Amino acid sequence: MQNNIYDAVIIGAGPAGASCAVWLAHLGFNPIIIDRAPVIGGLSALNPFQDIWNVTAPDLTGEEVSQQMKKSLDSARVPVLLKQAVTGIVPVLDGQGYLQHYQVLFGEDKVLCGRKVVIASGVKHRRPLEMGEEEYPDILVGSGRALYQYDFIDKRVAVLGGGDNALENALYAKERGAQYVDIYARTLRAQHKWMKLVSSKNIHMGSYEFNPKEMRVNQKHYDAVLVFYGYQPQLAGLEDLHLCYKETGHIETDAQTCETNVSGIYAIGEVANRMHPCVVTSMADGIVAAKAIQNAFEDREF
Repeated sequence: MQNNIYDAVIIGAGPAGASCAVWLAHLGFNPIIIDRAPVIGGLSALNPFQDIWNVTAPDLTGEEVSQQMKKSLDSARVPVLLKQAVTGIVPVLDGQGYLQHYQVLFGEDKVLCGRKVVIASGVKHRRPLEMGEEEYPDILVGSGRALYQYDFIDKRVAVLGGGDNALENALYAKERGAQYVDIYARTLRAQHKWMKLVSSKNIHMGSYEFNPKEMRVNQKHYDAVLVFYGYQPQLAGLEDLHLCYKETGHIETDAQTCETNVSGIYAIGEVANRMHPCVVTSMADGIVAAKAIQNAFEDREF
């Protein structure tokens, strides 16, 4: 497999990467996907809640949407390498200095070759600096199955964050039996629909101190802490590409093609922080990149 030169090596098997790969395959090209995760789906694969924002699958959970992605990739016969982390991307030039293709490095001295590279590596939940790399059973960072399965009954709960996810999950914890829920937010960014449902007496505005080892926020002890600090792009293995980045740390791309400042390198989905990031907009990004790659190949050939 590693000896082939693919039309596109797609880094990431989430909605953006899967969409791009399926479209490229149906357009007559041979893409391949590589992802460090053990399953297809990106963050959707970790979401046991119904994805009510996806109008084509209103009754499906994020996990079930991920299973549909796998079916689409299987049907399009797109090869997928899972549990493989990309460590670098290297351009291969001809004798005159023109780009021939890219080598995508992974594992121990393994290589995938692609005429184009599509970065669809997505984002991950942003962790509190106070936690370092430590894991705590009663500190849940972001949404997912751990939150879904957590026993909130009679628990004293703190929620850190001021966005939609923070307030929505504060309500979720209360509905699941929490004794009480306090929200700590440096700023409030949540939609009015959530603000109307949360009592202002439970919201503590301004800076706060978080001690994960003692499960304390502003010296107050809690049984559970939910952290919703947003997301950060996953950029491992891209360090030597000299990509341009936005102030947020996401990859800068051309809105019409999803191509980066580096020729032949595209970035799609949440790693590029496109407007209104979600499953649907990520899939749309995949289509934009697939069509841009088709146009690039056909312009070169004709």
